Amino acid sequence: MLFPDTNTIKHKRAELNITQKQLSQASGVSQSLIAKIESKKVSPSYEIIKRIFETFERLEHKKEDLCVKLLGKKLISINSKAKVSQAAETMKKHAISQLPVIDNNRLVGTISESTIYNKILEGGDKTNLLSQHVKTVMEDPLPTISAQTPKSVAMPLLKTNSAILLTERDKIIGILTKEDFIAKS
Repeated sequence: MLFPDTNTIKHKRAELNITQKQLSQASGVSQSLIAKIESKKVSPSYEIIKRIFETFERLEHKKEDLCVKLLGKKLISINSKAKVSQAAETMKKHAISQLPVIDNNRLVGTISESTIYNKILEGGDKTNLLSQHVKTVMEDPLPTISAQTPKSVAMPLLKTNSAILLTERDKIIGILTKEDFIAKS
């Protein structure tokens, strides 16, 4: 982290509409020290400034919508021992393009329409492919983040991933796609 400009503390506090006392309670830095920093009577340590600016960041994100608010549909997944044909049928039935692969409440991979299509394009026999177990064609799992993650933190993950899985207490509770961000933001 670059050393932030201490002259901006008062301004950032005003932007967030919080008092010195509220900043003190949220950051664990005494109110009197915050007052002295803002009036330029002291030069605080890096650790103190870091705590204050991390608090600002946390408070800024607190005002944002969280990923959990974008969830709408029930999570649909498949077991790695299921047939690829079953995965394809499930995706078609629910009008979705990928499925997390979950065994014994543990995320083990992802299967998607693209995965199946690409295997066929590679010269694979479609009938043979559809009769295989999902585990033989699945890809790496989708990234997982807390359902309480701010949307602005999650959105960049969708630049390189087709979806993101949301968790609460180490349990996968839903999936977010680009479509969810577009439709519900």
